[in-house]
Amino acid sequence: MGVELTSRQAAQIIQFGELLLRWNRAFNLISRKDEDRLYHRHLLDSLSVAPWLSGPRVMDLGTGAGLPGIPLAIARQDLAFTLLDRSERRIRVVRHVVRDLGLENVEAVCGDIESRATEAVFDVVVTRAVAGLALAWGLARSSIRSGGRLLLMEHGQRDQAPEQAEDLRLFAAADARVAGRQALVVPGLRYPHGLVVVEKRVDSPADSTEH
Repeated sequence: MGVELTSRQAAQIIQFGELLLRWNRAFNLISRKDEDRLYHRHLLDSLSVAPWLSGPRVMDLGTGAGLPGIPLAIARQDLAFTLLDRSERRIRVVRHVVRDLGLENVEAVCGDIESRATEAVFDVVVTRAVAGLALAWGLARSSIRSGGRLLLMEHGQRDQAPEQAEDLRLFAAADARVAGRQALVVPGLRYPHGLVVVEKRVDSPADSTEH
């Protein structure tokens, strides 16, 4: 997948999987049917977008159980990650996991992205199975710096492909352009997962933050 890990990083990924399964017994963080396919369905899938990250600041919008933010933060410890979710319960778990893994480049925040739009500007916002393209851009656009990116990770079920293609065809935003769409082949998954890369135009009038 174009991702290289040190032995320590690989051990942290495995430890994260073990912690996720432990916390899932009490908090139902992921579907129970996904427990047997945790490593390819969630961890490897999360890592698959690492080559598209740039920095120094990355937000994981709707992180849930820390996916894809924690695996990405392990793989890219040169970047600073903000993991955002509306669920206080999930964020509490994520904070415990971050401490257990010793990750110093992660901040876990409970709240809505709208409330943080004026507080920080990110180079990349990544979101996984949270919303369709138009809605995801509407949520993320104010938190992305001029020239920054939204990385939208799509589900890989074959029967969703026509809907995803139509969503991409209809997407139009004055301050953005679709820079690319990539099929991500993840070992152990039956179908490739999709990645849509949206770039915020450098001359966007909506971006009032100076750099």
